[in-house]
Amino acid sequence: MNFNSIIQIKNSKELPKLFSVLLDQFFMSVTTFATTIILARTYDVLVYADFVLLITLTVFVLGLQSALISKPYAINLNDYKDSKRSIDYFQFALNSKLIFTVIILLLFPIIYFFSFKEWNGPDVLIFSFFIISYSSYYFVRELLLSERRTRQNMIYGLLCSGFLIVLLGYIWFFNVSDIFVYLVSASTIYFGLSLVYYVKNYRFIKYTFSNQVHFWKANWHVGKWLVGGNFLFHISSNIYPWLLLFIVDKKDVAILGVLLSIGSIISPLLKAFGSYLLPLFVRLNTDFNKVSDLVKQCFWFFGMMSIIVLATGFLFGENLMNLFFGEKYANLGLLVIFPFIIQSVIIFFQPIKIALTAIKRTDVDFWVYIPRSIIAVVLGYFMVSSYGIYGVFYTMFLENIFYQVTQYLIYRRIVSI
Repeated sequence: MNFNSIIQIKNSKELPKLFSVLLDQFFMSVTTFATTIILARTYDVLVYADFVLLITLTVFVLGLQSALISKPYAINLNDYKDSKRSIDYFQFALNSKLIFTVIILLLFPIIYFFSFKEWNGPDVLIFSFFIISYSSYYFVRELLLSERRTRQNMIYGLLCSGFLIVLLGYIWFFNVSDIFVYLVSASTIYFGLSLVYYVKNYRFIKYTFSNQVHFWKANWHVGKWLVGGNFLFHISSNIYPWLLLFIVDKKDVAILGVLLSIGSIISPLLKAFGSYLLPLFVRLNTDFNKVSDLVKQCFWFFGMMSIIVLATGFLFGENLMNLFFGEKYANLGLLVIFPFIIQSVIIFFQPIKIALTAIKRTDVDFWVYIPRSIIAVVLGYFMVSSYGIYGVFYTMFLENIFYQVTQYLIYRRIVSI
């Protein structure tokens, strides 16, 4: 199997699935970017900076959940082909998510206190509701993609995007200045859609001790590296808003937020292809020759995506920033180009990340993230201290190049092709 065969029109089974994923991610990309534009334009810079910090915490929780439950489920699902075992494994995934949610609810007040250095009871409740709802919704999406139920996944995605667009329209046209209106409403949308899925699968929400130890071991076998890698990833990628907050100025946190959003417009599409391709790579994970062939085919496609993103940044980056975010974030000069450069590097090397996950070498990500995180924290501290927000992008570029190239060299050694 190669990448061309995946997208051939004559392949009636794969084309509708791919179309569903792309359509869903197109609307998700539009919705995500529209959220950044409207919230950044509507709210004060310092209020939006708090939102950026909340998103870093939310993404951290989502990544931890994915590493412990969702990705191991996608990787190991192929090992449980008979209906009874697959149902047991699905039940285990649902139960694990509920346990994970309870743990986050108990720990988040402590996380909030150390993150924001103050205590506000209503804020803690609303932030907790947002994090739990957001992570629950994406848990459902990841499960559906793991099982390649792309049509159901698309329906959930389109419903969510539609509701969020209506909410953003209301905030924009009525100039709603209270950010908690967005947080509570968006949380309700995420939670409501998640609840629909759980109600539809309520018969599986029961805890039994049979097979639990086996499934935990299976998940932990690949998940321990994903958890470690996820933790280190968020140190290396989400440390920057906090460095700006404590070293420079809170206003720069908001500027960083909009810059990263405009540079990663294509990120939802990239994640869609990653989620779509992972099960296809998993089917070949015992034959390194076929995995290598598929990686080479994918390089051409992701390489073209990388070039398009890079060209867009150099030619239209500043114009796009002025168009979408207005005077509040105008005249940033060369800063606008850096997010596109970094995103193009990430896109180009995406096939390597998918392949290593599929062949269950999630440990590679963990080991490479150790020096990457050290580079991000140590070099980032000195760069931000010396160059402010420019130092963020200097550091991001260097640690990304180190990470991607090192991972590629290790992949070549593993497959020996």
